Amino acid sequence: MSAPLSRRNFLRLSSLSALGLAFKPLPLDDQPEPIFWGRVIFVYLTVYSRPSVYGRTVALYDLETVLPIYEEVEGQDADAYNKKWYQTRDGFIHSTNVQPVAIRPNLPAAISDLTLGEVTVPSVVARARPGYLSTERYRLYYGSTYWIRQSRQDRDGRVWYELWDERYDNSYYVPSSTVRVIPPDEISPISPGVKDKTILIDTTAQTIAALENGQVVFKTRTSSGGVFGIDKDFRTPLGDYVIDRKRPTRHMAAGDGAADDAYDLPGVPWVSYFNGGIAIHGTYWHNDYGRPWSHGCINVLPQDAKWLYRWVLPVAPAGQPLVEARGTSVVVV
Repeated sequence: MSAPLSRRNFLRLSSLSALGLAFKPLPLDDQPEPIFWGRVIFVYLTVYSRPSVYGRTVALYDLETVLPIYEEVEGQDADAYNKKWYQTRDGFIHSTNVQPVAIRPNLPAAISDLTLGEVTVPSVVARARPGYLSTERYRLYYGSTYWIRQSRQDRDGRVWYELWDERYDNSYYVPSSTVRVIPPDEISPISPGVKDKTILIDTTAQTIAALENGQVVFKTRTSSGGVFGIDKDFRTPLGDYVIDRKRPTRHMAAGDGAADDAYDLPGVPWVSYFNGGIAIHGTYWHNDYGRPWSHGCINVLPQDAKWLYRWVLPVAPAGQPLVEARGTSVVVV
């Protein structure tokens, strides 16, 4: 359950470290309450005088800066595939390298069994043991999901959650204030009685649609697999498939860490597989939908991945890390 704490008062707390947070939000000063917050997900982010790459540069934001967003506007560049811009206190930033986030601290919950949780702050450092002096393991991000094994207190009596890393079968810890427990009814199936369901992925238009009896009931932009150089063709294979596995969270990793195409992404949310390791899933490391971007998977916003996860078959019971069965048809064109 979320604590009754406003975002403004939250930022006025004397010590952000008391909540285990891994970010430094820009101050609100005397600005109005933002419509949401944004986390910078590139090494730097240019702020322009108007919503156009031809505008004057007025500021730069560093990686991991958390900033208030006051308005979402349409860009002025006619040839841009992504025309979504955000207005900040300093000017305008393109949405590509900004993750929309919230700042929602939580009260500790009683954990009696393996329980699904979701990060509700821009980022938090996961540690090897409960306590802020323990070794850092990962930085976890807003909207990512994890299995909570249990709650434990550190030496100062603060409550931490033990998160199970299902890929490596080990654990790390985060302050309980940074993760909310997802109630089972929040991930209940959507229209499970409809038999004629199809997922249509259009790699040219970069869209994904859910169809019931041939009628579109959901559609959004996506980022499919791309080509990133010689011998780096990760385009999503065209063809007919079925959803055959689902996980509400997955630690995805590949490469040796030194290669430029290696990745290590804990807590990828709402994963629906349809072709080996290729899946539809939520994405917290970019906000650049509308062009090929991935290593083959179908990237969508976490909330869209969650809707699709609930809608496609097979049904995934709450509390089950993996379900395997033939389900909804997937057509990739």
